[in-house]
Amino acid sequence: MRTELGRAALVALGLAFATTARTASAYHTEQEHLTDDTAWTLAGDKAWRIGLFKAAVGLGDRVSLGTYIWPWVGRTPNAYLKWRFYAGDTFNWAVQGGLFRLDSAAFDKRAPDPPVFTVFSASLLSSLRISAANQLSNGLVFTAVRASGTVDQDTLRGAGDAGLTNIQYVGAYELRLSQSTAFVLTGRYLIAQVLDANTHFTAHPDAYTTVEVVADAQDDSVVNFRGAFSIVPSFAWSWQTFNLELGLGYGNFNVPGVNFMVNRRTLIPTFDMYWTF
Repeated sequence: MRTELGRAALVALGLAFATTARTASAYHTEQEHLTDDTAWTLAGDKAWRIGLFKAAVGLGDRVSLGTYIWPWVGRTPNAYLKWRFYAGDTFNWAVQGGLFRLDSAAFDKRAPDPPVFTVFSASLLSSLRISAANQLSNGLVFTAVRASGTVDQDTLRGAGDAGLTNIQYVGAYELRLSQSTAFVLTGRYLIAQVLDANTHFTAHPDAYTTVEVVADAQDDSVVNFRGAFSIVPSFAWSWQTFNLELGLGYGNFNVPGVNFMVNRRTLIPTFDMYWTF
């Protein structure tokens, strides 16, 4: 799968992201934590978060409901829900589920059987508080992508009926340097990725985006590539309401939400800004 990002920052399967986004509450405290790739949920006195790439609300201290913002521009409804089912002094455990749906009929109403993409993800996450300044999180992420439909118009060409499943390991180490500054090292590894049918199509949902899928269940180099990983160090700054994250890593870029790792290693920039209240 090859994705070209344009002004609209739409990515594979029409799910739009320019970069990875993280969630956190203002200031790094014992009650407020980074929540992306960890078992933590929105907690403390700030339950709302609005940013460039995500919006979320805390339903109490243990449940967070959110959405990725840019996919809505590409007419892709989506949502995720995280439940921190165990909250202890040392360990915290959570499960998270997400759902995306892209109906290509929104881009080409002439197609007799337009493809529909459905993405479901489920994660099991744990966070260990080693000390007040050191925290380590681990997670297993399962993602299933279903694509079905046939098209013969200019906007979408090809035919396919395929399912893609992958399992990833994600680890995140956080070192709090001060109340407002934290260093975060995030690692990701593709454990397995399987395509269960043949498919070949090219999508042009807008003038700036191309999504191409060329895959064969017998072709191990296309989808079942091995050794896909990423290591991304970053700094997360958190003030009273404003949050900023900057980083630069290397490896196979992972499309957020879809959890598809691109089969090419490159530099991976991380940038996000958001407000909590």
